[in-house]
Amino acid sequence: MNDKENGRMPMPGEPPTDEALRHEAELTREELAQTVAALGDKADVKARAQRVAHEKAEELREKGDELVDKLPDPVAERVRPVVDGATRRPLIPLAALVALLVVLRIWLKRRKG
Repeated sequence: MNDKENGRMPMPGEPPTDEALRHEAELTREELAQTVAALGDKADVKARAQRVAHEKAEELREKGDELVDKLPDPVAERVRPVVDGATRRPLIPLAALVALLVVLRIWLKRRKG
């Protein structure tokens, strides 16, 4: 029985067997697939941004709940709907914050100039 029949890797300096070449090609395909998947994950900016936004929204929910729990009951009753609304749609307060920063920047530029 020779190397071609049993599928073993050939010794250095010997020509590779068909089976060894097939095995090496399969390993290369697997490595390439992993690399392509990793690059795809890095290139998917939208999915990464959504993942980060989801994590930040969860942190905001937790912090909001902690804050409301520390408040006296009459105040907590009035604040709870605001916190719930802000944590359900975090883009609305974020957009308001960005708009406020833009307005402040414009106002400060006009004031200096």
